[in-house]
This record gives sequence, C-alpha cells and structure tokens, in this order.
Amino acid sequence: MRDPRLAIVFLGAVSFAAAQSNAVPGTDVNLYDVSNSTIYGRRGPAYPNGEVGIGFGHAFCNAGTVHIPWQTSPTTSGQMTDVHFKIAFLLARESNGRIVQVSGPNSFVKHSRVTYNLGSSQCGTCQTGPASTFRIGCYDAYSTGFNGDRFNLGPPSEINPWTGSWNPVGSYFDRGDPLVAGAASGDGVQSLTQSQVGGFDAVKNRVTVAESELSQPGVFYGQVQLVCEGEPLAARGNNLLSERLNFTWGGTAWSTSNAGGPVAGSVLNRWVGATRNTAGNGLDDGRFLVAAKVTGPVNGVYHYEYAVHNIDNARGGASLRIPLHPSADVKAVGFRDIDGNVLNDWTWSRSGGELAFLASANNPLDWNSIYNVWFDATVAPTTGTVTIDQARIGAGALSVAVGSDVPNGALSAAVATVGTGCFGLGLTASRPVLGTTAQITTTGIPAGTPLGVTILTLTPAPAPIDLAPIGMPTCFGHVVGGVNEVWLNPGATAQTPLAIPSDPSLVGAVVGAQALSASPPLTLLGFIASNGVLLTVGVQ
Repeated sequence: MRDPRLAIVFLGAVSFAAAQSNAVPGTDVNLYDVSNSTIYGRRGPAYPNGEVGIGFGHAFCNAGTVHIPWQTSPTTSGQMTDVHFKIAFLLARESNGRIVQVSGPNSFVKHSRVTYNLGSSQCGTCQTGPASTFRIGCYDAYSTGFNGDRFNLGPPSEINPWTGSWNPVGSYFDRGDPLVAGAASGDGVQSLTQSQVGGFDAVKNRVTVAESELSQPGVFYGQVQLVCEGEPLAARGNNLLSERLNFTWGGTAWSTSNAGGPVAGSVLNRWVGATRNTAGNGLDDGRFLVAAKVTGPVNGVYHYEYAVHNIDNARGGASLRIPLHPSADVKAVGFRDIDGNVLNDWTWSRSGGELAFLASANNPLDWNSIYNVWFDATVAPTTGTVTIDQARIGAGALSVAVGSDVPNGALSAAVATVGTGCFGLGLTASRPVLGTTAQITTTGIPAGTPLGVTILTLTPAPAPIDLAPIGMPTCFGHVVGGVNEVWLNPGATAQTPLAIPSDPSLVGAVVGAQALSASPPLTLLGFIASNGVLLTVGVQ
C-alpha cells in the first residue's frame, strides 16, 4: 500500500505555485540547435580523478503567435526582475545498454537576461514589436562562452520549471558568492559581482562532470532545456534538444567536438531499444518521462532497465513504484542518481505485487535530472503503469502515473537453491517449463551407495530443519512430506525426471526437492542430505 506520508517527506522544502496559472496562449519557444561545446578546464586530483567544466551553445526562436515579455534585468545597479528565459544543461552517456546522466547536481542554469531579436531565423520573419519582448519570428543564438558566463548562472533549485518563475530576492545572485553581509543578501539587488566570478576556478557552476565518467567508453549527449514563463504545456514539445558529443583526453587536457545532428525532446529519446512515456500531475505540476528497456530472456531471466527524467515537475519525485508479478524471482537490483553519494541512495523493497524504490529525505528526483533503476526478474514484460510519488507538498495529486513496460507478464520457469548439502551431496535441476520434463540431478553420491531418494513436495520447509537430533549431524531438511522417487545403485550421480504438464494453471507453482543418500558410515542414521531446490513452473 502506498504511504501517503511520502508526499510530505520534504515538508521543509520550498512550496511552489499550484498550477500553471501564468499560461499565455500563443506562447511557443522553439529550441532548434545545440551548436557546439567547450571544455573550460579541470580541477581536483590528477586524471582521471578530477572534474571537468563544460559548456554548450544553443539557438532558439519565437515560434508562437505572441510577443514574449523579456526584460533586461539590472545587475548591481537596481532590482533584479524575473522576466527572462532560463536555460538548463545536462550531459548523458549511453553504454552497455544503459543511459545515465553524468553531469552532477552542481551544474547551474543560465539566466538569459537580455534578448537580441535576430532576423532570418528558423521561425520565419522577425517581426517588429514592443520593447522588452522576444518578438514573433525572431531568434537568438548563444555561444558556449555566453552560456558559460558564471555572472548569469544560478542553481536550478531556485527555479520552478512548471511555471518558469524565479524569485530574485534572497537568490544566489542576491546573496553573492562569497555571501555578502547584512541586508544586501536579501534586497533583490544582485550582489554577485564580476570580481567574485573572476575568483572562481574553471569548473565552478558550469556543467560539471567527473573525469571518471568521461573516461568510460560510451556515446555522450549534451542536452539543453529552455524554460519560458507563460508557455502552455501543449507548446513545450520543442523546448528540449540533445546533441551527440565526443570527449578526448590528450594527456594534459580534455577536448570536445560535436558528432551529429540534434534530436528533439528528452535525451532519453536517444536510448536505443527503449520505450518511453510521459505524464504530469494534471494542470497542477509538470512532467516525468519514464524510459524502459527490457532484454532477454536468458535462461528465463529478463533484465529490466528504467531511466526517469524529471522534465519540469516542481514538486519532484520521491519514489518509483513498479508493478511486479507476485511469484517472480527478483535479483541484481540497482540504483543510480547524479551526486555520487551512496549515503543518500534510494532504497528498494518488495511487497506483494510491487517493487518500490523510495527516496531518502534529502534526495528527490528534481527537474533537469535523470535517475536509473535496474533489476533481473523471472517474468516477461507487459504494458502497465509505474507510479511516482510527489516529494513535496502542493496542489494536485499525491502521485503521477506513467505508462511503461513492467515485469508483470508471463512468468518464466526458475530454479533456486536452498542451503548446502552435507558430506558433499548436491542437488541441481533444469528449469520446469510447461510441457517439458525437468531433470533433477543428485551429485556427489558416495561410492558404494546402494540407494537413495529424491523427495518432491508442494510444501517446501519455510526454514531449514536441523537433522542432527535424528542422527544426521551437519545436515538440514528443506522439504516437508512429499513423494519419494527412489534410485538404486546410482553411481556418483542420479537423475529424477519431473514431467510438467502443459497446463497454464500450473504457472507459478513451486515444487521443492531434496535428495537423501543411504550412506551408513557417515551418519548414525545412515543417510546424508543434499541442499534443497525450489522449482517455479513457468511458460518459458
């Protein structure tokens, strides 16, 4: 059952506006180019243990039917305003069937506080219009140097990506870096100066990436996202763009180059073989994109990969809940965020028909971030819905439901080993697939053994049973009752066939098996016991 308290895990966090109340019909900004990339430098320990600062260029135009307000903001001479675009950046890598964000949480967002209204754009003729607006048909193009200027880069946490709003009072620019003293840190006048910025190293506040991430093989993509106040949800499909990038370590420094044309939408659109779906919290908050990639089966086991991109959801994500077949075996579960801090990783648990990944109290999935989870499961994928609980209080529902491939389809046959046999006696089995015969094999049978039995039962022991009290020291029982299949003069191994009828009602049934070998010299009772085996009947 979903815990409603997850919706208020981050009670002390900033509460955002309840709905896109500032939507202006006809507002449509088209981000059409990620033009180039620049390496600004590195910091920290010697390669490959440092960090790199990266910048991207981009171009966009007014593709709508209204002029968009855009006011040049005073910096150190007057009150800052919130009438401008914000541009976010991230870097992702696809490798080994997984796509992950490699840029860290310290990558800041550009506040674009001046417009140029250039002509001959991708959006038609640049029209005339009022001052302090981005006019219909006009475009702006920003170099990496312009986007990488730290005088205009602020933390993404200060921006509401759903409404596009930002409060300059008490903001990073208002407080300065280092912090200014007294009332100046909260008066709405920019305290961050060019002198302060001049003291930064080459990486600070830019797109920040660990060298350990860049040095791994894979395909890299730079993504740019444009946030525009008043832009309706229906017009935001062209606000995200990614470009393939190459990175090369030359022995003393990094270099980068563009390696292909841009692709619209989330960088997860680049993930080969994945399915993607997007959903938001109605008109109250923004969107999450869930991409899923399922491979296999290999010996009845499927590998599931999920990447979740918070595009513009202000309240953030506190969980990912995935429907799961109750009889599925799940293993090799993993999680990845973007801060590299294992102490705040999301935890996972399984309850009935759900596999849940839950955020720690200080690590929600915020906008411009991609988190990953993965696992193996003995069940085929089917179309379903995953649920993301909202991390902060606010208007709208407690959760967002997103369509996705989920591990709730046809159950695969599986075999699991329980415990360890005594005196070297072992038990293995092939997978019990409908319409086939599974082979249960006993190994390590002592020489001269005249007979033994394989016990088959539908009631495996809930816990190992110590057999020492009946004269079988170091041996444990793993079955309760059942049918004895006797084998005579077996040699070192013995096989017991188990025919599985082609009856769909048997899918998910579990058969427990254990072998006993008559070996009088080894125990007082005269028998030794193997490990247990659990066979789950499946369709493949």
